[in-house]
Amino acid sequence: MNAPRILVADDNPLSLRFLADALADAGADIGEAVDGLAAVRCANASAFDLLLLDARMPGLDGAAALARIRADEGPSRHAIALATTADDGAATAAALRECGFAAVLPKPLRIDTLREAVARHLPAGTAFAATPSRRGGSVHAVRDVDPHDDAALDDEQARRAAGGDEAIVAALRGLFVGELEALPAEVEAFAARDDREALRDRLHRLDASAGFCGVPALVAASARLRNLLDGAAWPAQGVADFLAAGERARRRLSA
Repeated sequence: MNAPRILVADDNPLSLRFLADALADAGADIGEAVDGLAAVRCANASAFDLLLLDARMPGLDGAAALARIRADEGPSRHAIALATTADDGAATAAALRECGFAAVLPKPLRIDTLREAVARHLPAGTAFAATPSRRGGSVHAVRDVDPHDDAALDDEQARRAAGGDEAIVAALRGLFVGELEALPAEVEAFAARDDREALRDRLHRLDASAGFCGVPALVAASARLRNLLDGAAWPAQGVADFLAAGERARRRLSA
């Protein structure tokens, strides 16, 4: 049996690494794209058995990228497409299916959920193992999350997402530390030009990273700030509170 060829497109480096590594470890030959335009170029240049496209990417979102791939004469124009999205609303899922996606996978998602969904849609006869490998060894007992600690890490959530693979958890959390280190400068640039849409997009990407890494307090802080972005004035205090939560999470992850 041949290894299936899967194109993974996601503008969030942490999500891209998680998805690509999880599928590669199950036996897939992976192509990676950092946005919708890159996904179209890859699909037009090489044949893939399956396309895994993030719904919300700069340049071209997942739906627009899929439409372009289907319209072009590239070798992947008939490949099955699955969507990933941090928006788990029923309306979003329905809209993506209407655009031609065979299934919609909400992020953060577990490795076994990802692999099982991919296995269901791959052509028969491909060498793909839907069962997680757990390269990191056994899963140790984990502490409960303290609801009074707004920097607490949910180790169990992170391990579930990684299929019990502690090496994956450690790698993703290391990437997330770097993402959090860069966050204040990014948000400062958004504030300088009062760019609320750019901040919403950044929060969207951060939600997926925080979910994969088991940082529920930061997901909650992101939701609070998102609610403030509809006000008349730039939510300076809300932004400051959010960045403080990000710094607490960075310190805890680095400890």
